Amino acid sequence: MDVLMETALFILKVTAAYFMAINIIYGVLMLLSWVKIKRFARFDRVLKSTTDRPGVSFLIPVFNEETLIVETIQTYLSLPQENKEIIVINDGSHDQTLKLLQTMFMLQRDQKNIKLFRSITHPELKVIEAPHLGKAQALNFGINIANYDLICTMDADTIPDARGVEVCLRAFAQDKNLIAAGGVIQVLNSHVIKDNLPLKEDTKKWLPTFQRIEYLRSFICERLGWSLLRSTTLISGAFCMMKKEAVQRVGGFSQNSITEDLDLIMKLRKKYRHPKHGFRILPVTTCYTQVPSSYNHLKEQRIRWQQGLVQTLCSHPSLLFHPGHGFFGLLAIPYMWFVEVASPILEGIAWVVVPFSIYQGWITMDLVLFYLGLGVVFNVFITFFGIHLDNHYVSKSRNWSYMTSIFHTFLIHFGYKQLNSWWRFCALLKSAKVGSWGNNPRDEIRVESLAA
Repeated sequence: MDVLMETALFILKVTAAYFMAINIIYGVLMLLSWVKIKRFARFDRVLKSTTDRPGVSFLIPVFNEETLIVETIQTYLSLPQENKEIIVINDGSHDQTLKLLQTMFMLQRDQKNIKLFRSITHPELKVIEAPHLGKAQALNFGINIANYDLICTMDADTIPDARGVEVCLRAFAQDKNLIAAGGVIQVLNSHVIKDNLPLKEDTKKWLPTFQRIEYLRSFICERLGWSLLRSTTLISGAFCMMKKEAVQRVGGFSQNSITEDLDLIMKLRKKYRHPKHGFRILPVTTCYTQVPSSYNHLKEQRIRWQQGLVQTLCSHPSLLFHPGHGFFGLLAIPYMWFVEVASPILEGIAWVVVPFSIYQGWITMDLVLFYLGLGVVFNVFITFFGIHLDNHYVSKSRNWSYMTSIFHTFLIHFGYKQLNSWWRFCALLKSAKVGSWGNNPRDEIRVESLAA
């Protein structure tokens, strides 16, 4: 029994030290994000003085998106940027997606390419009719016909933010060595869009609300910090602006990757590892995206994300602790291995060892509640800080409610957080295999009015 007790206490000490280290790292990243936002205020003045704005090709792969495709495309057409083209890649949809596009935007076949449609009413809109080969190959089709030197990958359920698009374009104009850029992605927790902005946030739907807080913390309190250290590991495919030539040089998107956006950034960083090349997360809202609203959809997404993370890291083992990549190889990649990958394992061990140790009387309930309370308070503080930064510096929408969001942050720790850890743990047990971006249910979107 003494050996068992010593083993249990040792495990508890290790897990306690592990999660304390994670919180310290997260706190440092939060402070770095604040510094990034403060610096951007000065950099933004330089960007505004930049008169050159390159053209951009928006690539939007779609698969069975009849419920929202027309409204989504309208938001892209309403963007004020003149030098743009919207390329929709219909990845073998078997619903009314293509027919709706043909009817609403008066598409006609290109005489030189029977798989390509052009809009009579909107010359900047093109639609590619492709076989169902998956999201990665659909994006590669779009890259091949893109006319501009910059491409921007978007999702069919994503609404672009005009200011975010403008800031990214000016960043590329100001920094000729910039390879890829993104921004803060916000959750579209509303069915009504006005001037490309969501109205009437619905806080009664718990799953989207919890994910809205997750996105806030992930982008504003974490990814901006990594960007300041020049260690950006992921620019989400929901909005990722890149140089077309750079993407083509690394072979485009990998068809066998579960998370093709993460894999592409890893390939680009290996190819363009000189410090002069930039990979940035800018502290501006670039788009609003729909998130899973059902338990099963969320479960599938989180398992796919975790499987894709492990698959990508295993596909690029040379990045781990590689001094030639600076902080990216020495800090960011190890962080993904030891935190993003390993944390579900440690959490699972803790959920077994802690109750058993309490039952045996090796630790007290008061001690456990004390440390749990500290963790909850710390997470509430991170949410509070993220809301402040978003309301005053990032989106400047002031549509976050401090008290409501803090209440939901508190609730996240009682069931939702444990479910996510369990799904991620299950993903680690599954063998990596090619996933499908599938036919996920979408909510209908109503566009109330569009900017001219």
